[in-house]
Amino acid sequence: MGMSSRRHEILDAAVRVLGAEGPRGLTHRAIDREAGLPLGSTANLFGRRTELLQGIVARMEELDRAQWSHDPGPVQDLEALAHALERMIRAIAEPPLNRVQKARYYLQMELPEETAETNRRLGAELQQMVRALGGTAEDTGVVLAALDGLMLRGVTYGPGALPAEGEMATALLRLMRGD
Repeated sequence: MGMSSRRHEILDAAVRVLGAEGPRGLTHRAIDREAGLPLGSTANLFGRRTELLQGIVARMEELDRAQWSHDPGPVQDLEALAHALERMIRAIAEPPLNRVQKARYYLQMELPEETAETNRRLGAELQQMVRALGGTAEDTGVVLAALDGLMLRGVTYGPGALPAEGEMATALLRLMRGD
């Protein structure tokens, strides 16, 4: 097994542990156990907690990009983008992605500067996409805040707490068009 795949294996296990157990449960031992690796494996790669947390932030951005290129992939118009965003929010409200999102919330609290930078990059990409599809990029900050709120609601209270099918896409579309 290569160093890169071992690193990914450990970081993916760390995300699962953080999402399930919270920051207090995120120990080298718990990550080794979750990954099915010998004790000490995580400590060998990430000796300090800060290194581990920064590794998790980078890995989560990598996974977000992979997910985003898969769905929505190339979208033809703002309506397709709005529906893709609604699908993403609904998926995040359910297992296993709700655990990943919980891990993201813990990271935002522990490493606000690092996660803000990732968020800024993803926001800039969304802004470019909205502009390319003919939307008003000025309102992208409001779109991002709405997405944050909807994801938090879905993860905290479950998918049943989200607006009815299609309502999120309609509201997001209005925001992206500047209506």
